[in-house]
Amino acid sequence: MTLALLLLAGLFLPLYPLSVLPNSLLQSRLNAEVGQGPQWRRVPGFKTGLLLVFPMIGVGLATLAMRLGAPDPRVLTLFGVWGGMTSLLYAFRLLSAKDGEIWISHLFTSTLALIWIGIAYGVDPLLPAIGLSVSLLPLVFMLDQLTQRFGIARSGLYPGLCCRMPWFSHLFVLAVLTAIAVPFSPSFFAIAALAFGGVAADEVVVLLPICLSWLLWTWAGVNLLTGIVWGVPRDDLVYRDLDPQWGIGVGSGMVALGIFGILLVEVSL
Repeated sequence: MTLALLLLAGLFLPLYPLSVLPNSLLQSRLNAEVGQGPQWRRVPGFKTGLLLVFPMIGVGLATLAMRLGAPDPRVLTLFGVWGGMTSLLYAFRLLSAKDGEIWISHLFTSTLALIWIGIAYGVDPLLPAIGLSVSLLPLVFMLDQLTQRFGIARSGLYPGLCCRMPWFSHLFVLAVLTAIAVPFSPSFFAIAALAFGGVAADEVVVLLPICLSWLLWTWAGVNLLTGIVWGVPRDDLVYRDLDPQWGIGVGSGMVALGIFGILLVEVSL
């Protein structure tokens, strides 16, 4: 029963190949283009709910499994290694991702898979799961703004937005940095809690996947910014920047996320 619950939790705290479920749901636009899935799955509200609800379900199932009976430590270590390998796999795939929905889905899987390292070594998974998931929300909304303006959120199709859409570009940079766990973002403190909470038990299993995944996220974030924010803008496109009031609201939300990240580390420690 305990093993079954842990495997079920692997659907929501994605473990490869169980990660096919959240990836399919998050890549809703791509599925809609080939006639799969309803159109309402394309709205950012659906993706926001998915990013927030899936980790909570996974944490709940994993916690229930631990309370029903302490699993063999070797089983938990196996899940920790499985989560670390899943994170590295999707972090590596993130380097070649150009489409915004693929980028979000791969980063979601890569970050949430690290929760299993914490579960394996007794770290409370709730706050790290919240920190990792909410850090993706600003990028979801910013990519949706690109889709509304250009029909698709894809790196390389409209470079140089910093010259044509400064409000959007500033916020997009902040959203990407928040998603890839730069310091003072909730995701940074979440992976710090996972690393410091489990490092005493096994340095290699804990630190190796976390550090390598973090490095690959940063590399992929630079690639994404290079293909959208920087470069020479095209002259054959119509550019429409964000409304300043909307931009101030989103920026304030990101500041609130930073404050939440600081509170997160206070609670975790």
